[in-house]
Amino acid sequence: MKLKILITAFCFYWCSTFSQSAHFNKITKEGKFTEYFSKSGKSIKVNDTIEIGYPGNGSRFNFITQGNEPAGVIIANTKVVVTKIKSIGNPKRGYKAYMFFSGYGLLPVVIDYEAALETRELKGKIN
Repeated sequence: MKLKILITAFCFYWCSTFSQSAHFNKITKEGKFTEYFSKSGKSIKVNDTIEIGYPGNGSRFNFITQGNEPAGVIIANTKVVVTKIKSIGNPKRGYKAYMFFSGYGLLPVVIDYEAALETRELKGKIN
């Protein structure tokens, strides 16, 4: 009986942990999410394909980084798959949603989604 209760509790915990969504300007904590609703109301989920635009300053991206450094132009005009959605910040300054993808070196590439979209460093979601 205790095993059934434990398994049921774990299932509820697992489902609630992995089915969270984040909404623009309504993120109140750091964490991982499976879905993000942007400022315009569009939904971006893990495993969605997004299209990278061109660097904002010509040679490097401003809002797309890799290893805390601006990403290089090698990723310009490519399509990538979102591998993780994570919010980062603190209660004083607020929280922002970031999209992660990999495939360009050892470190994942991080996108400040709203800022990159606004500056056209990110073209948007494809599927």
